[in-house]
Amino acid sequence: MRQPYRVEVNERDRLHADLVMQLVAVRLEVPTQAIRRAKRLAAPALRARRVSMYLAHVALGWQLERVGHAFGVNRQTAANAATRIEDARDHEALNQLLEELEDAIHAVVDAPPPDLSDLGEVA
Repeated sequence: MRQPYRVEVNERDRLHADLVMQLVAVRLEVPTQAIRRAKRLAAPALRARRVSMYLAHVALGWQLERVGHAFGVNRQTAANAATRIEDARDHEALNQLLEELEDAIHAVVDAPPPDLSDLGEVA
């Protein structure tokens, strides 16, 4: 039986990959469990996973091998996803969605951590 591709991923990469998947899941209305599924995916979940991997590559600036590790696939699968989504950017609706999601990712990831020290015991 074929073993799934798994490489240890650091916590920061896991958090960023999860953020990307959550944003894509919300916008494409696909449950994150369906995107993460190790077995064969239905078309909407496969599309959402490809978009997530593409965004990790483009918005986070990750090399494809790093994308593969974070998503539990090999580098070639991540490259295939990135190529398919990049080729599909000619469709205005997809291009607009990708730009929107890239902006959302940058808004969260690039923002400096807030200073919550004055909240005391509240937060």
